Amino acid sequence: MKGKLGLPILGQPDPNTPKDVHLVGRYAVGVTWGDGHGSIYPFDKLRRDCGCGGCAGLAERLSQAMTWPQAIKRTPEGLGVTWTDAHASLYPYPELRALCRCASCTGGH
Repeated sequence: MKGKLGLPILGQPDPNTPKDVHLVGRYAVGVTWGDGHGSIYPFDKLRRDCGCGGCAGLAERLSQAMTWPQAIKRTPEGLGVTWTDAHASLYPYPELRALCRCASCTGGH
């Protein structure tokens, strides 16, 4: 799906720009993208997908503080998350969109 989202169409909303960012239940953040697609990112998965390089190796040792956001902020560069253990993550929007694991994005039914 990443290749399909690389070239914006003039006059159409950018599919890699969020229209809305909101909480989904108690353990996930949701993003509604410019093209209307909805993605849900569980906090623990989001932390493991942090681009810093160190968080991916923590998969088995993630504490609650490591997977609970203290703040979630939309920035021009991407979605910023500060975790309760004080780690800060930045998810550039095209990369965040590529992390969507819904059936439509993964080819499932």
